Amino acid sequence: MKTIMAATDLSHRSALGLLRAAALAKATDAQLRVVHAIDNDLPAPVLERRVAEAEERLAAETAGLALPELRREVVVGDVFWALHRAATAAHADLIVTGDHRRSRLRDIFQDTTVERLIRVSAVPVLIARTDVAEAHRHAVVGVESAEGPELLEVLARLGRAAPARATILHAVATPGTGLMYYAGVAVETIEEHRHAAAVNARSRLAAGLTDSAIPLSIEIVDAAPAAAIAAFAAQREGDLIVVSSHARRGLVRGMIGSVSGELIRHGLTDLLIVPRLG
Repeated sequence: MKTIMAATDLSHRSALGLLRAAALAKATDAQLRVVHAIDNDLPAPVLERRVAEAEERLAAETAGLALPELRREVVVGDVFWALHRAATAAHADLIVTGDHRRSRLRDIFQDTTVERLIRVSAVPVLIARTDVAEAHRHAVVGVESAEGPELLEVLARLGRAAPARATILHAVATPGTGLMYYAGVAVETIEEHRHAAAVNARSRLAAGLTDSAIPLSIEIVDAAPAAAIAAFAAQREGDLIVVSSHARRGLVRGMIGSVSGELIRHGLTDLLIVPRLG
């Protein structure tokens, strides 16, 4: 990686993202750009004062990072678009942010800044939620079909900060089992059906994972994906979850997807969202 952008709202949660971004920049010898966005829907004198205050706080919060390639920037505009433009202009390879603030009432009507940014971002976004160690130990890579190699490639680009190991987790409720129970099919037959589906899924996933630079295992779980991924990470000490979103090139609004959306809103683990462009 050449450039990592840390998006901060200058809160304590964003501080976790800044520390994670700095650790990744050190491990990959990348330039770190720390960006704070201010909404431009303010009177000019107030906006000018806010920008000056933010520049001072950015300088103070990044003073101890000791990175040779460090840039600070305060941008103005609709917050998520301003961050998106900053990442695009910097040719960022990764955006790192802290967890987002949530308001129960507000969330009924609109997404947070982080969710909006992920919808339009053409580069991976890492949401940092935990204290920073030297590197993640165990990445749980949630896949729907054949995106495993693509997600592992992003992890490999983290260089010395790549996780020590990864688990490809395919979690999906086996189709047809509900109807089979309803129809009175024998439990043994249903279990054979599940086993055959799991074997086929494992074979399909393994076929595309022959060149992984990270020690790898494959797990198949018959369960709803979002809950299964979070539960698996908790049970197996996964400290990073990796999933894909569905983005679009340019300025067209993309789709986060139900699995990644649930993990963004309710997850407790560091979360890497990788856009699938198309």
